[in-house]
Amino acid sequence: MAKDEFVTANIRVGFSMHPRWACGAGLTDFLSPLQAAGLSVLEFELDENLDMWQQVAPLMSDVWKLGMQLSFHAPFRSPYSLAGYAGSRRAEIEKMHRPMLDIAAGWAQRDGKIKTVVMHAATAQKPADLDGLTADSLSFLTWALETYPGLMFALENNLPATANQVKIGVDRQDVLKIIHALHHPRLGVCWDMGHDTLNGSPEVPEPEWLAQVVHVHLHDVNETGRDHYPLVYGRVSYQPWLQALKRVGMQGTVVLELKGNQLLDWQPESIQAALVDSIRRITEEVQ
Repeated sequence: MAKDEFVTANIRVGFSMHPRWACGAGLTDFLSPLQAAGLSVLEFELDENLDMWQQVAPLMSDVWKLGMQLSFHAPFRSPYSLAGYAGSRRAEIEKMHRPMLDIAAGWAQRDGKIKTVVMHAATAQKPADLDGLTADSLSFLTWALETYPGLMFALENNLPATANQVKIGVDRQDVLKIIHALHHPRLGVCWDMGHDTLNGSPEVPEPEWLAQVVHVHLHDVNETGRDHYPLVYGRVSYQPWLQALKRVGMQGTVVLELKGNQLLDWQPESIQAALVDSIRRITEEVQ
């Protein structure tokens, strides 16, 4: 392929939405400059234990009425866990996850379009067994794919494990093993570029990885190694990575994934400016 020759790609630009972002200003006032910069998708984390959860469902309806598409992140924080799904905890884990995945499935039915749900593989405290956690992840994804035909599941490369954790799905090859084991048309990779940076993987991935990417989480990392910031620090080499996805014809969404507590000491006008600039930068790379 010639250097400047691209396969036709369809890459949309998204943002991790939460009621906190619209506080103090109207939703339209918040979204309009982001839409002008290229935003067309909003991603919602599905976790009833999150702050302001009661405002999330109405917010989904409001942004959809404004012409935005929706994507979702499955719950992953405690008490949600996949550990033990292949064993005695299957019924318990399904019962906990069903109400959240039902929300995404409801939107797929309402909108008449497949909706993407980002998943984390199983994580547990030491001395958890790696093979057991892999079996838990494979079994849960098998159930989810069978139960929710309107959903595309995107398995995310996770943050490196802490000293007391055992994690599946940190390295790229770890994620690909699960993807290839199930070999399902509605299962792909969510490439978290911030996590990849923290995991020491700065190189452009092999074609095997790029071909499986259906969703991207993009966020910057500050000088202390804390992630989920707007693109203000320049520590994540997203430009060549997005260009590589464009060359292989990626069909999916690049989401600017933020956690609002990282920005508690920022002035509101600084947050808005950083978000607009970040969305604009992403849009310039994927257009």
